[in-house]
Amino acid sequence: MEPFGIRVALAAYEGVWASTLYPTADILQSVNLRQLTGTFSWHIVTPTEQSIVSYSGKRITGDSTMMDSICYDWVVLPHFWGDFDRSLQVHPQIAHWLQRQYESGALIASVNSGAFWVAQAGLLQGRRATAYWRHIPVFKQRFPNVEWLEQQGLVEDAGLYTSNGQNAGMDLAVHLVERACGTEMASALARDITFDNRRDYDLTLFNMAGFRHHRDENVHHVQDWLDRHFAETVSFQALAENAGMSKSTFLRRFERATGEKPTRYLQRLRVEAAKHRLINSDENIKTIGINVGYRDISFFSKVFKSVTTHSPKRFRSRYRPR
Repeated sequence: MEPFGIRVALAAYEGVWASTLYPTADILQSVNLRQLTGTFSWHIVTPTEQSIVSYSGKRITGDSTMMDSICYDWVVLPHFWGDFDRSLQVHPQIAHWLQRQYESGALIASVNSGAFWVAQAGLLQGRRATAYWRHIPVFKQRFPNVEWLEQQGLVEDAGLYTSNGQNAGMDLAVHLVERACGTEMASALARDITFDNRRDYDLTLFNMAGFRHHRDENVHHVQDWLDRHFAETVSFQALAENAGMSKSTFLRRFERATGEKPTRYLQRLRVEAAKHRLINSDENIKTIGINVGYRDISFFSKVFKSVTTHSPKRFRSRYRPR
């Protein structure tokens, strides 16, 4: 591998859609060229030394193979077209390779049917995931121990990222950049690269994915509840009791698992929801504050600025597409 910081594997296999393979490389290169040279290196990784044939019929030759001993920081699994059973026969190496990469600490990210390989490797058992709606019935049948969220564009669970289509795959790549380089870099890329900024699904919760990197199931259940009810009045005493814990134990376990106090986590959820509305709606700032759980507009602005370093007004003027 080249001596760069974050090592990314872009997996390529029979039937891969090049349009979900190469955009990630272009985004990573964009980061490297924006005065952050050396942040990323990437390899196109094929199952064997043989080239593969893409969906469009073009051959793709890899930089390395899944038989090599290289461990990556991120693995990206693009969408592919083809019969799943035949794909397994053609590429029996992929599941084992993914298991090894995940056990070595890699984040695994898939676009649409790329989730098939993650599930086949057994990494999604008992976890949440998404994929394109046409694949969901087949995935539910083949992998019944996975909670398939067909209405969610992007899902993260324990370092496993899934997305439900090509546009969501682009959002996924930008989110991974945000993890490594911060909000400023990710927002700049989103403005310059993603032209269809308005989506028909809510990106709010995906920016909270980093707080899911733990294995405390009780805390996960609390986070699930907060994801749905963050705009309501929240009683942490009641949440603790529902989780079968004292309040002091709950507060301690939540912070240990997520790295944030529950109050701050709730603030972040509400701010993420507000950010989405500021960019994608014409609601005034007071209405947005109320809709995400704040009756006091000055307190809402104070919390928003503490999370984003911008006031709501400044955030909207800076990041809303023109």
